[in-house]
Amino acid sequence: MSMHYTTKQKVEQVKEKLLAAIDVGKRSLHVKYMDYTRKVHNRKAYRFDNSSKGFEDLIDCTKKMCDSLGLEEAVFGMEATGHYWQNLAVHLEILGYTLVTVNQNHTKKVEEIVDGSQRKDDDKDPEGIGILMALGDWSPYYRPEGDYAEIRKAYRLLEWCTEDTTRYTNKLHGYLDKHLPGYEPCFGKEKGVTGALSLAVLKKAALPEDIINLGAEGIINIWKEAGLRGTKNRAEKIVSAVSGNKGYAITDGSQTCRLELACIVRELELAIRTEKEAEEQVRKIVARIPGAQRLLGIKGISYRTVAGFFAIVGDLKKRFSNVKQIVKLAGLNIVIRSSGTYKGEARISKRGCPELRAALYRVLTALLENTPAFKPLRDHFMKRTDNPLNAIKANVAMCNKLLRIFYAMVIHDEDYDEKKMLGDIKRMERTKVSQAAVEAGKLKNELDMILYGAKGKEVTNEMIESIRKVGKAMKGLVAVAERGTVKETLPQAVGG
Repeated sequence: MSMHYTTKQKVEQVKEKLLAAIDVGKRSLHVKYMDYTRKVHNRKAYRFDNSSKGFEDLIDCTKKMCDSLGLEEAVFGMEATGHYWQNLAVHLEILGYTLVTVNQNHTKKVEEIVDGSQRKDDDKDPEGIGILMALGDWSPYYRPEGDYAEIRKAYRLLEWCTEDTTRYTNKLHGYLDKHLPGYEPCFGKEKGVTGALSLAVLKKAALPEDIINLGAEGIINIWKEAGLRGTKNRAEKIVSAVSGNKGYAITDGSQTCRLELACIVRELELAIRTEKEAEEQVRKIVARIPGAQRLLGIKGISYRTVAGFFAIVGDLKKRFSNVKQIVKLAGLNIVIRSSGTYKGEARISKRGCPELRAALYRVLTALLENTPAFKPLRDHFMKRTDNPLNAIKANVAMCNKLLRIFYAMVIHDEDYDEKKMLGDIKRMERTKVSQAAVEAGKLKNELDMILYGAKGKEVTNEMIESIRKVGKAMKGLVAVAERGTVKETLPQAVGG
């Protein structure tokens, strides 16, 4: 299946098929069988082990249920949460079964429909999943293959390693602030205390007294033994800085301090080395993905951004039929809550992938600084006469635009074109001008009606006032067309 179906089409696809709704747990699977009319065929949920044997039992039971009901095909559905469901999903797809996933938030909201209570248990949950399947509130299961599977694994590994590096770097900073004050400023900003020169010293010296005992010559010898090039000036600077802050350092529990620092340095070195390996792997895979090199051609877009994009969306041509689907996946689609006379404020749904939204928002900062066409477009969103946006909303609109650019470049196999970016501003202005022409036509018709009504009759003050209002509105439209914007209040200018 692909993500090319509307809700109505989804409902049609599950008709005349057995719906196997599965609530997946670590040890067991709870299954209820239903049809598209939401009729449940087993009052008590069947329980199977979440294992190879349990999987075989599930398939056998499903086949028997299909035969007993005279149905030829079954559709399996489950929540895509955690990782307990993934083994089952992969094996179902390999065997050729149709598999869909439902949103866990929707399952929670539909639970009360099952029996009118807020009770939640393993017997009730599968029925809620089945109801969503029958209503067409599901998404087709997607399992990336080839390089898309590799980039997803590699990117997640890189993110995990980066988190470890950040965690142990913060621990190292905390240790130095307490036990070696004055040591950190002795190293540059690029790598700082996490560089090879610093870590080589910290392996031998955990407290101020250790640094003082080593002296400048001892520190230089440490660097030489490690095959590093460190200057005498830096070594003397380290000794001087630590000595000057010796009285401010915490030296309690000195033996445990040395063990603590050794653990931090060891874990930090491992995290840095693993992150470099994962980074190399990501770079190799990105180079093989179609369209990735075109995205990297945009100044300000890093390989990591491109890797994260393809890790989340996968194969664009296979999964999506239009850009609105990927915008919805990112949670950037606009929603408005309104009722009666109340009209809520437009906002993004945030019902998509938060990692994709975060990645787009982070890269936008670099694009605004490095890519000339992005800043004028953002300024246009903020300064336009019709519905100007504040800074945050303008950034969100730019993220939406960036996602559409990525999609178009990959689908149509085109390079980034700065002129098209700047052309969007003129296109939006032309759209507003055309709206002004429509409004002008309406005003002209209104004026014709007034004049036709006055033909052969005495012109009253009321008619004169109506003509004056129409003339004023048309004069305003001329100025509006010149600016390229249309105010929403213009149609209300006609009265009488």
